[in-house]
Amino acid sequence: MTDEEYKWFLRNEVVDAGLCTFCGACAAVCPNERIEFKADGPALKEECPRNGQGACKDVCQRVVTFASKISPNIFGFKAKPPSLLGQYETIVAARAADPTIRDAGQDGGAVTALLTYCMNEGLIDGVIATGDIGKPSSCVVRSEEELLKTAGSKYSSVPVLSAIKDAGDITNAAVVGLPCQVNGIRKTQFFPGLTAHGYEVGENGEKIKIPNIAYVIGLFCTENFNYEKLADFMEERGLDISNIRKATIHLDELVVMTDSGSYEFDLNDLWNAGCVLDGCVICRDAVSKLADISAGYMGSGKGWTTLMGRTAKGIELIKAAEEAGYIETKPEVDLHRIEEFAGLKMQRFNWELKRRLDEGKNVQFYWASDYPGVMGETKGTFFVKIKTNSGLIGADQLAKAAELANKYGDRTFEITTRQSVEIQGVPGTNVDKLMSEIYASGLATIGMGYVSSCVGMDYCTEGLVETKKLSGELTMAFAQKLTPHKMKIGIAGCGNDCVRAKRHDIGLIGQVHPEIDTEKCNGCGRCAELCRVDAISIVYGNAVIDKDKCISCGWCIRGCPNEAAIEKKRGYTMWIGANDARRPSDGILLKSFCTTEEIPELIDAVAGTFVKYRTKPGRERLGNVIANVGEGMFLKEVLDQM
Repeated sequence: MTDEEYKWFLRNEVVDAGLCTFCGACAAVCPNERIEFKADGPALKEECPRNGQGACKDVCQRVVTFASKISPNIFGFKAKPPSLLGQYETIVAARAADPTIRDAGQDGGAVTALLTYCMNEGLIDGVIATGDIGKPSSCVVRSEEELLKTAGSKYSSVPVLSAIKDAGDITNAAVVGLPCQVNGIRKTQFFPGLTAHGYEVGENGEKIKIPNIAYVIGLFCTENFNYEKLADFMEERGLDISNIRKATIHLDELVVMTDSGSYEFDLNDLWNAGCVLDGCVICRDAVSKLADISAGYMGSGKGWTTLMGRTAKGIELIKAAEEAGYIETKPEVDLHRIEEFAGLKMQRFNWELKRRLDEGKNVQFYWASDYPGVMGETKGTFFVKIKTNSGLIGADQLAKAAELANKYGDRTFEITTRQSVEIQGVPGTNVDKLMSEIYASGLATIGMGYVSSCVGMDYCTEGLVETKKLSGELTMAFAQKLTPHKMKIGIAGCGNDCVRAKRHDIGLIGQVHPEIDTEKCNGCGRCAELCRVDAISIVYGNAVIDKDKCISCGWCIRGCPNEAAIEKKRGYTMWIGANDARRPSDGILLKSFCTTEEIPELIDAVAGTFVKYRTKPGRERLGNVIANVGEGMFLKEVLDQM
C-alpha cells in the first residue's frame, strides 16, 4: 500500500490544502515514528490505527493555533490582544562580542552568542535547530563547536521539530526556529494542558519524551523555500546549491555567498518559479510572536541583529548574556522598518487568502483562535464572546455589539450562562475585521475563566456585599491565570445564591453576622417571622439565634423594628471545589467573613495548591484534586500560605 492510500487527517486537510509549513511537530509527537517528510510534506510510512487523528492532529498549528490559550502560559498570564509585532517588552540591536561567532553567524551572530551563553552557564544542554547550509536538516546541537557549524540562516523548508525524537538525552533544550516552528513547539509544549489527555501512547506502550523547553528563540521570516525547487532554480542559473556557504534575504532579494562570490536572486522570480512553500504564503506571522526572544536583521544596521525580548525569561537572558560579555547591544532600532516588514507579510497573506477563496479552495481559518473568545462552530463559522462586567453592559456598548452582529455575524446573540454576549455565525473571512472593530470601539473579548456574579448590593435590596467591582477585579487578575485549568469563580451578594456560587470551583457569598442587643429587644418576634431558615426563636422575652442554623443572610437585622438585631461583621464566605461537570463534586467551606483584601491571596493559594497536586491537566477540576489529596490536607496547605 502506498502512502497516498493511508487515511491521514493532516494529509487531506493540511498538506493537500497547501497549509503545511514543514514545522515537524507532527513527527515529534508520533510515538510509533510513522511520519516521514517528503518533498511535498509529511506522509505516513505505514497505516495509523487512529487514521492520523491522534497527537499529530493535536499539535498541528495549521489545524488551529490556540494562541489565545497558549499566550497566558508564555507571557506570565499577562497576554495582550494580537498585534502586528506581537507582545514584547524590550527591543535592541545586538551582535556577538566574540568575532569568531560574529563571522559564523547571521547578521552579527547574536542568536549563536545567546545559545553559547546558555550552554556555558548550564541553562540548556542541547539546541533543536537547523543544521547544514547545503541541504538543511533538523538536528540536535550538543556543544559549542556544533553551534558554530550550524550558525546562520537556511532558506529551505526543514521539519526542525522532528529532531525532538532524537533529543532523548537532553534535559533542558532551546529551540531555534521560524514563526511556524515556534507555533509548533508551543503547541507541542502546552497541548497536554489544553486538552483532556496527555501525549499519545504507542501500540506497545511507547511514550515520547519531550525535553523541557527552556528557551524558544524565533526568527524573522518572510518566506521559506522548497529545497528541490530551489536547487533546480539555481542550477538553471549555473549555481550548485551545495556550494552555498551563507544565505540571507535583504529587501526583495535572496543573497547567497559561495567560495567563488555572491549571487542575488529576485524574490519575485523565486515566487514565479514555485520555489516558495504554499504554507508560507498563507502565513500571518513575520516575527515569531510566541517566542521568548525574536531575532532578525530588519530594523538594525548591517552586522547587527534585532532582538525582541518578549517573555520575562527572554528579557533576562538578553540582559544576562550582555552582562557576561557574550553580546553587545545598542538601543537604535528602526521599529518602523519592522512594522513595514510585518505589514507586507500580512498584505501577502490577505492576497493569498482572497485568491484561494475566489478559486473555491478549502481554507482552514486556523488563525481565528489567535484571538481570545473566538471559537469555531459546527457549521464552519465562529462565535465571538464579548466581555461584560459580569453581566452588566452599557446600553451604547450593547448597541455597538448588535451593530457588529448585524454587520459580521448572522444577526443573532447568545446570552451565555457565564454572562457574556456572543456574536454568532461569524464567517472566517470576517473574524479579523470584526475583531478590529471590537478593539477600536472599546469592547473586549474574553475566553474561559472570567467571574460571574449577581448584581449585589448596588442594585438588589437583598444584597449584602458589592459584587460587580470585585468580579471585574478578579476577572482581570485571574481570568487568564486560571486558564486553561478551567477554574470558574462565582460571586453571590447574599445567601440566596442566585448565581449558584456554591456550585463553582471558587464561590463567594455575601454574609453578615447578626447579634441581639438584649437591652433593646422586647421579644416582639418580628425577626423570627422574617428568618427563612427558622434560626431564631423567642426565649423569655428575647430573640435567640441558633448559630448552627443561621446562614448570615441579615434579614433579622434588616427587619427588626427596635434596632435590636445588630451587625457584628460583614464579608464574604468562600467555598471551593464544586462543579457540575463530567465528574461533579460538592464544594467545601474554606473561610468565612473574608475581606476583599484577603480574597485575591486566597484564590492565589487555592490555584497554586491545585496546580501542585493535579496529575491530569485538562481532565481534573479543583474538586477532583481536593478529593484525591484529602479535604483536610488541602485546606491546611491553602490556609498555611496566608
